[in-house]
Amino acid sequence: MNSTIKVRIIEKPAFEVIGKKTWISGQDNELFGQFWVQCEQERLFERFEQLGGNRPGQQTGSSMLGISRVEEDPTNRAFYYMIAVEAPEAGVPEAGAPAAGVPEASAEDLERYCVPASRWAVFECVGKVPEAIVKSEIYAFMEWLPASEYEHARAPEMEVYFPGNDGVSADSYCEFWLPIVRKPAFPPSVYSVGF
Repeated sequence: MNSTIKVRIIEKPAFEVIGKKTWISGQDNELFGQFWVQCEQERLFERFEQLGGNRPGQQTGSSMLGISRVEEDPTNRAFYYMIAVEAPEAGVPEAGAPAAGVPEASAEDLERYCVPASRWAVFECVGKVPEAIVKSEIYAFMEWLPASEYEHARAPEMEVYFPGNDGVSADSYCEFWLPIVRKPAFPPSVYSVGF
């Protein structure tokens, strides 16, 4: 067991984010980095500052999120990846309604997404990004999850980046949020004994 990665369990209500997405076609970690560079070049992060006024997100405390939208099938590692911020103002609007304080289409290339209410296993990531995140994800999936009483919930996975962390220093801090539900007490095969 990896004792250097701290884990805690939290629960959060649903919340809305706004951001930009791209398709990740498999396990190629380079695609994530290329998308971050593209978004920086397109000045997306400056637009986020305008939207949120540089305030940390109300639910995550983050300045920015990397969201792996694997909720349809967590085992399929081809999915939409979104760089986002929590939408300003509290609350989640009804389906189709704009979030309060979010300019309607100052963002034709941005999209809204509702992160569902969930229980999360939060893995601390200390060190340079993306290495620290990859280390925590490997630990989460290869060691922690199989040994725990939980399984992956049908919700997105999130990288949570906090204000003041540059991602390049050895003491940079971010978190990997893994959505979880309790494993069934008995596997379904126990109940499918033929009579």
